Amino acid sequence: MEIKQICVIGAGISGLVTAKTFIEEGYDVTIFEKQKGLGGVWEKSRTYPELTTQNTGDTYSFSDYPMPASYPEWPTAEDMRHYLDSYAKNFGVLEKIRFQTEVTDVSRKSGEQPRWVVTITVQKGNGSETKKEKHEFDFVVVCNGIFSIPKQPCLPGREEFAASGGQILHSTEFNDASIIEGKRVVVVGFGKSACDIATLAANTAKKSTLVFRQPLWKIPRFFLGLVNLKYVLLTRFSEAWFPYRQMGRIERVLHTLGKPLVWGFWRANEMLLRLQFGLDSCKMLPEHPINQANCQITIAPPNFFKYVHSGKICAIKTSIAKFIPEGVELTNGQQLQADIVIFATGFRQELPFLEAEYRRQVVDEDGNFKLYRYLIHPNIPQMGFVGYNSSFYSPLTSEVGAWWLAEYVKGNLLLPSTSAMYQEIAADIDWIKTQYNSVVAKATCITAFSLRYTEQLMEDMGANNQLRLWKGISQIMMPVDLSLYNKLRQELKSQRLRNINDSPKQ
Repeated sequence: MEIKQICVIGAGISGLVTAKTFIEEGYDVTIFEKQKGLGGVWEKSRTYPELTTQNTGDTYSFSDYPMPASYPEWPTAEDMRHYLDSYAKNFGVLEKIRFQTEVTDVSRKSGEQPRWVVTITVQKGNGSETKKEKHEFDFVVVCNGIFSIPKQPCLPGREEFAASGGQILHSTEFNDASIIEGKRVVVVGFGKSACDIATLAANTAKKSTLVFRQPLWKIPRFFLGLVNLKYVLLTRFSEAWFPYRQMGRIERVLHTLGKPLVWGFWRANEMLLRLQFGLDSCKMLPEHPINQANCQITIAPPNFFKYVHSGKICAIKTSIAKFIPEGVELTNGQQLQADIVIFATGFRQELPFLEAEYRRQVVDEDGNFKLYRYLIHPNIPQMGFVGYNSSFYSPLTSEVGAWWLAEYVKGNLLLPSTSAMYQEIAADIDWIKTQYNSVVAKATCITAFSLRYTEQLMEDMGANNQLRLWKGISQIMMPVDLSLYNKLRQELKSQRLRNINDSPKQ
């Protein structure tokens, strides 16, 4: 079956680069986005004040569209919106987006030419009116992301707390700093958003309290106040210290004969962080080694640990048992007065719109997504998933994933058998379960092996020889140069075109 019409669900980073890739390949693309604007996690209604990227802008952009030099080193949420909007306009993606349009059902239509039937709910005006529509597509790319459905604990006493004037928000609903001015704020969680908001509240609110179950490893923007994190964390050299399921020769030696060296490397990093942040004195030393953290590693906001040590942020290791009038009661029996409680407790990873038969095949009982190369399911025809390969380099991993998917649609990839793909998926999931003490990632987080993963995709597309050309010492020790991926992509396209032109004419 010839594929012509492509549906992309979501206009975040993954949806935009996927749409751009397929538009360039000549496909008819339609993007459905339920929010008023593009950007996904960076969309205005979902971002909290003073939100910035975790890593530097030069490592958090697309390979053929660098972040403007005028942006700060750590771009703000507003910077990201401007960047993504500019990207969408520049590549003709913006005109393909239907905003305020939620996909509610994706079902398979059988027949001589099976297609996907996509049901959408369109908001009209201020959202008070809606209408339903059905559209048919040859191929569907799911780019709704793993951070799209906010997760909050269901706790008793919410009504009583609200009746006393209290306010309960998820971090995605905290869009205006003025609402916490002069208020007693309790933030729940220990991820990036929790620590960001607690730090903001320490400077804005009457009182800032952080309630967390377990401390997680944090990385400073500057190690020892001097060395930018990108020279420590965002290099192929640093990634090599994490084991990988399919390691190269040098890595195998490093993680077998060199195990004592690896152990010492990570313990030295832990000691550095313990000293720089004062983790022992503030009782925020994580239980698990840093090399087992994977997606739980986040960047510490400036002044966070300083405020914890000074008491400007009151940090309590426990959880909320219930709401009470004018506050919360913790599981340790302590009661806190609070005007606003902000849950920075992450997101649920679900596919509520996908036909139940296929949804059961994609997501197992533990919530793991069973996807080959984190991009396709062996038994679901004409469907792909981009953005289910989350990392520090999300624009890059989504971009290379979109390239791979386009080659898949065109029939240019030599894929293993269905049973072999299932074995590969199971091996990936088992590896993550065994290697990392993270129940959060659900086999969608590739932070510890992002660059090795992108190079695996490039090799699938035929870049075996080209990859060796630019993996010199500078590319191993220095932060990743995203533009090299675009260069490699163009070389692959040129080679494929030459092969077509050189093939015997019929």
